[in-house]
Amino acid sequence: HYTSGEYEKAVAEYRQLLAQGIVSEAVHYNLGSALYKQNEIGSAILELEKAAAAAPDDPDIRANLEFLGSLTVDRTTAVGAQTTTFFLERLLQLTSLDQDAVIVAVLWILAGAGLSLRILAPTMKTRRIAVWWLATIAVPLALAGGGLALKLYRASTLTQAVILEERVDVMSGPGGDSTTLFTVHEGLKVRVRTVRGSWSEVSLENGLSGWVPADAMGVI
Repeated sequence: HYTSGEYEKAVAEYRQLLAQGIVSEAVHYNLGSALYKQNEIGSAILELEKAAAAAPDDPDIRANLEFLGSLTVDRTTAVGAQTTTFFLERLLQLTSLDQDAVIVAVLWILAGAGLSLRILAPTMKTRRIAVWWLATIAVPLALAGGGLALKLYRASTLTQAVILEERVDVMSGPGGDSTTLFTVHEGLKVRVRTVRGSWSEVSLENGLSGWVPADAMGVI
């Protein structure tokens, strides 16, 4: 259906696969591609984000996400782009959760080897070398371990979503009679902080936050 240009049928077939429990990055990726062909940018980004969650190192998924992101209206990194939080987020994105686990495991083994050398070393010179070795390993081990712990915590508690409607007003409270703070647009990724009835409190990458209708977005 996709190669024949029958994108609506392709979307229906891929969604049927998901409904049957056949879930993989390939299904989400292909569904996202078909939705893009129908100019459903928000829904396409949502599916590619789900694909990226399953395969964070896939270059095709990342490239397509960057392309679709260039088609969206909102640019949320402009405000506060030079803050410590911004740089910390960019640093955490340099490696995946699996890569962090490997790094921590290797550093832990090296630290264990240094400790063993410190205990079993036959000479004072060797013991000093072992102490310097442990001191050298300690800082990167602490940083890598902290990064891994933070990513594991986020993976278990963080909920992200993508705005699906063309334009959504972000309110000061959970209700249509609240004050409009700002407006977001289709395709923007947000963090879901709180859910209250049919409203969700969301925050943006630049620190802005407010309430939007829950049905105006799709959870990744």
